[in-house]
Order: sequence, then C-alpha cells, then structure tokens
Amino acid sequence: MRITVFCTLIILSFLPITAQADISDRIAFSGFGRIVGGYLDEDSARFEGYYNSVSFSQQSLFALQSDITITEELSLSAQLLAHSAFDRKSGLEWLYVNYEPNQNWRFKLGKLRTPFFRYSDVIDVGFAYPWLTPPLQKFSSLLFSNYEGATGTYRFNLDSTNVEVEAFYGTFDGELTRTEQSIKMDVDEIKGLIFSLTSGNLSARVSTTMSSDFDADVVQFTELANLLDFAGFQQNAESLRFDGDITVYQGNINYDTLDYFVSAEWMKVTSDLLVIPALDGYYLSAGYNFAPFQIHLSYSTSNSKYDNVENLVPKGLDPQLTQLSFAYDQVIDSLPDYELDTVTLGLRWDLRYNISAKAEVTFLKGKPGKSSFFTGITDPDFDRKAKLYQIGVEWVF
Repeated sequence: MRITVFCTLIILSFLPITAQADISDRIAFSGFGRIVGGYLDEDSARFEGYYNSVSFSQQSLFALQSDITITEELSLSAQLLAHSAFDRKSGLEWLYVNYEPNQNWRFKLGKLRTPFFRYSDVIDVGFAYPWLTPPLQKFSSLLFSNYEGATGTYRFNLDSTNVEVEAFYGTFDGELTRTEQSIKMDVDEIKGLIFSLTSGNLSARVSTTMSSDFDADVVQFTELANLLDFAGFQQNAESLRFDGDITVYQGNINYDTLDYFVSAEWMKVTSDLLVIPALDGYYLSAGYNFAPFQIHLSYSTSNSKYDNVENLVPKGLDPQLTQLSFAYDQVIDSLPDYELDTVTLGLRWDLRYNISAKAEVTFLKGKPGKSSFFTGITDPDFDRKAKLYQIGVEWVF
C-alpha cells in the first residue's frame, strides 16, 4: 500500500508539467472485457465455480486502463477491473510508474502483476490467447496475482534473437481464496528472475519466484496449533503454521506462425509448508488457423504431494488427547489435492480485429477419492470425471 501511495504522489508532483501540455496528448485510455458462460455436466460437485447450471459469473469482467505520459522516459499506468467472480475482488488491479531511460532498460515501481506464468501479465485479457481458460490457470487460486514492489528489465539482441532478463522484488498483503474460503495473507518477501527470448516465430521463457516470511490467518489451523502447542506436541503444531518458503519454477516454449501454433508450459511449486503441497503440472497445445477461425487442442496434467508430519498425539490414553489426535487427522485429511488431467477442444472466431467469440469443451479426469480441483462434492461415489462446456465473447479497445 505504501508503494501505491508513493506512485500517487509521483503523479501529483508532475501534474504542473502535464498541465503545460495538451492533456489529450498525455493521457491514453484503453480497456478490455469478456463475458464467459459455463456449464458442468455434473450435479454432485463444482469445478472452478461452475456447476450443473449455466453461469456467467465466474470469469466475466471489464477493465479500464489509463496510461499517462509524464516525460519521454517516465510514464504511469493504472488499471481498474470489475470482476464477477466470488474469489476476485474488483478495484485497482495495478498502479505503477514506468521508467525507460533508453531502449535497453525498463524499471517499474508500484502494484504489479506477479509473473508466475507466461500469460500472467495479460491473464485477464482473454482476447490475447486462444483459450477461454488457460490450462494452468487453475493454479491461480493458490498463488497471489499481484504484489507491491519493483522490477527491472534489461533487453538486448544476439544476432536475430531478442533477449530479456528481468528481476523483481516486493511484498504481498491481501487475501487468497482457497476452496471457496478467503484467507488473509501477508508475504514479507517476494523475489524472482525471468529469462525470455524471441527468435522469429520461436519464443521461450523460464522463471523462478521465491516467497518467504508468510503470515496467514487460517482460524481452524491457528486454534488447533495452539492446542497442540499447549499439549506439548510442538512438531505437529508447527506443521499447521505458515512459516517457510515457497518457490515456483516455470518454463514455456512457443512456436507461432500465421497458419498454426504449438506451445508447452511447465510449472513446479516446492514448499516448506505442510498446508501448501508440492505441485507440478504442464500442458501441451496446438492450433490451426483458417481465418477468421482458429481451432485448438490442449492436454494438461497436474499432481500434488503433501509433506505430511507423523501424528504424534496418542489415541486411547486420554479422552482429550484422543480427541485432539482425531482433530489433527481430520485437518490433514481435509487438505485439498490437485491431481487432474484435462483435454480441451476449442474454437475461436475473430469477429473483428478487436472482438472474438470462443467455444470450448474440457474433459476433466481427476483421481477418485481426491478433490482434484472439484469442490462441494455431495456424492461419495462421484468418480471425478466431468465435462465443462464454455462459450464467451472477448474484446479490447
């Protein structure tokens, strides 16, 4: 928040300079939007908020962006976003100062997008990619999409190859929504590196992001941890606290021509926290263009593993300890898992240069007995298989 306020002060300090020029030459407005509807052919569970009734409230949104040119090197960007989903708050999505002293260097300071994935910067701009729901987007509920801090990028050429190296550092103070529950979380340190290159039709990117010094308010974990501590079972108590590091590794490669594209992306999450599992996943995608249409097929897979701590609280010796032991087992057993395979077939129709219509069906196959990204499961015999149908219209302006 302090960095956001600092960016606002920078704007105010340059208002006299901006006022000297024609304001229309200094300020540019743009935006984007999407209306997305979905239907899950399963009446005993939800997936990403969708259920067995048509819903347009999960991914529909509208955003307005303002870019203010202060000097040739200095500018400011702000984006307001209105979102229809429960797990996304509407409001100021980003606000940052951009400084480019020359063609090689670029610096940003303010509220920024956390660059976990290839499409992190434009994940809300559905018009920018083939799918209605990018294959790895389901991990977004586990990761914070914004942070407050700074980033520096150095750009250079090696023959016909464009290279970018970016470093970033910041903090996060906000809420995450996990299994339809909002969790207040503070992260004191976020840092990472991104290396990307482009050569003709080929592009690639690798990144690593480390987050440390967590402080999360999960009431049921905190209360149980305090009871375990009081009873003398510190190891089990510590396993329920947010005290450790999380590292996200990512890599992607893409080959795109006027006729077709092929792409792949991989991500891996390592964690010292019991309540956040080790995750890995990837997708493979290919598409064919026959203007104004594009057809694409994608396969994605993900799995997770918790570093469970042995329950040291004995059962049968004392009624209160037995109850405490079962309570710990219940919390561990309730942790969601993220093992899921999907196949998505989609069609895009570019109605105009800035408007597209899309339709896709995703075949979901989770692991029986696990949550597999499904929530609100009411039938114990549900086999974790379903189909998600989606349609949407997306635009930029």
